[in-house]
Amino acid sequence: RNVQAHYDLGNAFYGLWLDEGMTYSSAWFDGDLAQPLARAQDAKLRRAIAATGVRPGQRLLEIGCGWGSLAEAAARAGMDVVGVTLSDEQLAWARARLARAGLAQRAELRLQDYRDVPDGPFDAIVSIEMFEAVGRAYWDAWFAAVRRLLKPDGKACIQAIVIRDDLFERYARSADFIQRHVFPGGMLASATLFERHASAAGLRVVERFAFGHDYAETLRRWRHAFLAQLDEVRRQGFDERFVRLWEFYLAYCEAAFDTGNTDVVQFTLQRD
Repeated sequence: RNVQAHYDLGNAFYGLWLDEGMTYSSAWFDGDLAQPLARAQDAKLRRAIAATGVRPGQRLLEIGCGWGSLAEAAARAGMDVVGVTLSDEQLAWARARLARAGLAQRAELRLQDYRDVPDGPFDAIVSIEMFEAVGRAYWDAWFAAVRRLLKPDGKACIQAIVIRDDLFERYARSADFIQRHVFPGGMLASATLFERHASAAGLRVVERFAFGHDYAETLRRWRHAFLAQLDEVRRQGFDERFVRLWEFYLAYCEAAFDTGNTDVVQFTLQRD
């Protein structure tokens, strides 16, 4: 229900202000902030796939496949992809996307909870900013599922938003603006907690790649695009309260990444 409350606002809504690849997570500009957002998003996807060491012909599981941008990138590179999501809207769009690209035979996308995936182990796992939706009570179950679904010595690249270690306890004691108004049930970990829970599940952290300032730039791009489309947002039936809430949400997150209160990290984990 929490996932659907956020992502099932409609593909047409997100299509107004995301890049043409419909990627709703931080881009990686690699030092070049002048480049188009779509190119920086593609660089992020390729980096996450490469971090796992997965090769053409091997099986890749994506936990939280969104609108299919990573599934398409991996399928184009020759991997056999299984992607799972809990959003009906995203699944329909992603399946159509892979079919249009002629890659449907290489990518099986499902409406399925990550805990219910039966057909592991996979050669590699990627998950892009899905961990935030898991909920603190389920972190251990999430890492246990990643370990169960990953072959021995296999790697997973998990891109996660994290909150500064010294801010976590205060943040965890109450519901913030995003939890109350934008993403019910969401919960950020700190990098230390993320790594502690991964290690307890038998997943060794072999790389931590942080790029929070790239997320601030991504959010700036999204906010400017959103504001440029307000007439169309209203035509889709969204009222002024929604418009103000979403402008504040995008600015709120942008400021958090700019100041370093939050960060985004690609954690590469290896199964022991």
